[in-house]
Amino acid sequence: MKLKSFCLYVTIIAYSFGFAQDNIIKNQNKVMGAQNPSFYAFGDSSKTGVLTASEGFSDSSKINTNFAFVNHYFEEGGFSLALDVKTTDVASLGYSISSANIHYIYRTQFSYKWTFNPSVSIGYGSSSLNYNNLIFEDQINVLTGTIAGVSIDPVNVDDQINYFDLAAGFSLHNNENLFFGLNAKHLNTPDTSFNSTAKNKKELLLSLQAGYEYDLNPYAQGVLPSYSYLFLYNSLTLQGAKSRIDLFQELILGNVSVGLNQHINNFEGISISQFGTSLSLFVQQIELGVNYSIDMGSTGPEGSDFNSFELYITFDFNPDNKNKRGDNSRFYGM
Repeated sequence: MKLKSFCLYVTIIAYSFGFAQDNIIKNQNKVMGAQNPSFYAFGDSSKTGVLTASEGFSDSSKINTNFAFVNHYFEEGGFSLALDVKTTDVASLGYSISSANIHYIYRTQFSYKWTFNPSVSIGYGSSSLNYNNLIFEDQINVLTGTIAGVSIDPVNVDDQINYFDLAAGFSLHNNENLFFGLNAKHLNTPDTSFNSTAKNKKELLLSLQAGYEYDLNPYAQGVLPSYSYLFLYNSLTLQGAKSRIDLFQELILGNVSVGLNQHINNFEGISISQFGTSLSLFVQQIELGVNYSIDMGSTGPEGSDFNSFELYITFDFNPDNKNKRGDNSRFYGM
C-alpha cells in the first residue's frame, strides 16, 4: 500500500520537524519543567501554568499544542510533586498526541550555595490518526486531477495507540546565578506504531540545559530599573538521528521582560531554524507572556513560511513573592 498524497507529506513534515524531540515549546526558558521535570523544584517553588501554541508551514498544516502544569514543594519531606498534561494535534489530518506525566523531585542540599534535584517520571501517552483524512494512490485520477471518495487499499492499522513512558533527570543550581540540568526521556522506549505488525519505538531522548543570570544594576544606579537582569538559557537535545538547539537571551527590567530566542532543529539534512522574540509582564505572583518565531531560512517545502505563536500564563503560590517589588530574578529568595 502506497500513500501518494500531499496530506501524507505534510504528516511526515509535521512529525519530522514539530515532534522531532517531543517538545515544540518555544518558551522553554519560562516553563523549564516542560523540558526537564527536575526544574519544577527550582527554588522550592509551588506553581501552576498554562501554555497554548500554534506552529507550522501553513494553515492547513498547523501544529497546535496545549500544555498545563502544577507543582508543589513539600517542605517537611524535602521533595516536590508535579503533574503536567500536553496535547498536540494537526487538526486537518486528524492526527493528535496526548500525554500526562507525574514527576517526583527530591531535594538534596550539597552546600550552602548548591542544591541538587534528581527526578523520576512516569507518564501515559496516547496517539490517534484519522485515516479518513488521508488520500491513497488509487483515489487519484492522474488524467483529470480528481480525487475519489473511496479507496480499495486495505488499511490494516489501529487508529489509536496507548503506552506508558518513563523518564529520569536532575538539575543542579546555586542560590546566586547559575544552574545546570540533564534528563533522559523514553527510558522504556515505548512502541508508538499504528501498525500492529510493525514496531516504531520511541528513541531515547537526552537533553542538557544550562542557565546564567547576570545582575545589570547591582547598585541601583543609572537609567536601568533597580532590578535589571540578563538571563541566558540554552538547551541541547539529542534523539537518534535528530538534534535540536534552543538559545534564549532575556532582558528583565523590573516588571517587564523582553527577549530573543533561536531554534535549530536538524533531521537527516533537513533543518528548520527559527528566530523568535518574546515579551512578558509580571504582576505580583502572575507572569503573562507571548513569543513569536519566524523562519530563518529552513530547507522545508519551497515557498512556505514556518512560524509559531505562543501565549502563556503562570502563577506562583508562594505568598512571599507577592511583594517582590519588581525583583523578578529567578533566584529571588534563595
